[in-house]
Amino acid sequence: MHILFTKSQNSSEILVKKFISQGHQVTNFSIFNIKPILIPNIDFKNFSSIIFTSSNAIHNLKKIENINHLRCFCVGEQTAATAKKIGFSNIKIAGGNYSDLRDLVFKTCDKNIEKFIYIRGEFVSNDLEKDFKQQGYYLESIISYTTEINTNIDLKLIDDLKNKKVDVIFVYSKRTADQLLKIILNHKLVDDLGNCSLNCISINVANNLKRLKWKKIKIFSPGEEELSL
Repeated sequence: MHILFTKSQNSSEILVKKFISQGHQVTNFSIFNIKPILIPNIDFKNFSSIIFTSSNAIHNLKKIENINHLRCFCVGEQTAATAKKIGFSNIKIAGGNYSDLRDLVFKTCDKNIEKFIYIRGEFVSNDLEKDFKQQGYYLESIISYTTEINTNIDLKLIDDLKNKKVDVIFVYSKRTADQLLKIILNHKLVDDLGNCSLNCISINVANNLKRLKWKKIKIFSPGEEELSL
């Protein structure tokens, strides 16, 4: 089976290795490029916990000091693995989506004690800051990266799509879905998707692509991509 991932290599590394080990052909074409944003040095001593919803946010941290006391809340396994690589040890892993992460924090953290720092990208799918502050949690947010459209389209991938050689496409955000639709339209691939399944992280992500004639459209939970094949 030929599987296409549409997010950054940093974010899909574990899944790519897993599927390759199972004998699948895997293409990882990042719809968006990651662009670091210069941020001031962070004094982590001022916080009790840190939150990551993307491994990209971790990769763009330049100076990591005084973090041994921090509880590190990660949205899923890939993000947790990246956090561990740079020195975080007290890591709490959610089930792979924002709702799981939010619930994990709310169930295990005292809002009268905790001070959170949230390292994130410029574009996020959920308003974590609003939800946390509405519940009375102290939280500071720092943007460590942004994303730009990847204009370097892989022509072999376009040929594979034209020749119906891609079996499954995984899509993880509405922005990615919107840009994927533009690529399909620009390269006149609308009639070449009948043998390809579209697997999206939510109904909202799938909505703009439902107009196309896919073999199947499936909604999967993060961490359960294998079950959606």
